[in-house]
Amino acid sequence: MVAVVFVDRARIHGVEPPLSGCIGFRLGATHRRVDRLFNRAYKPLGLDYPQAQILLCLLDEGLLHAHDLAGRTGYDPSTVSRLVRELVRRKLVSRKPDPDDGRKRLLAPAKRARELQPRMAQIQERVNDRLLRTLVRRDVDGFLNLAEVLERLP
Repeated sequence: MVAVVFVDRARIHGVEPPLSGCIGFRLGATHRRVDRLFNRAYKPLGLDYPQAQILLCLLDEGLLHAHDLAGRTGYDPSTVSRLVRELVRRKLVSRKPDPDDGRKRLLAPAKRARELQPRMAQIQERVNDRLLRTLVRRDVDGFLNLAEVLERLP
């Protein structure tokens, strides 16, 4: 049996909405809206938001194994593999031998990615600022705390 967690909104609106009270539904819908904002913002760079997230992680960390990149971004390994393959093809990511384990490869941001980094940082800041302008600081802090808790779920 699957349990669905509902937020008690009946007291607020007088009616229990079947999906709007479901945490998973609301997080998914919100994620898709925010994703669209970032996708539009990254389009002039020829990137979509998942590609940008991979690049931003690599630019931040330097060298990572694909499974570490999956853990940091929350994407499943097959999605990371597909995204990295495209970024390698576009010469934005390079694969390097792991000096500690010859069977593994490390991923690194390529020179072209480092050249895009200032513009990517501007995009992140611009979209984030747009989102923050519509929110109350207390709500942002609450959301970030909630996200931290949910990210620890198995």
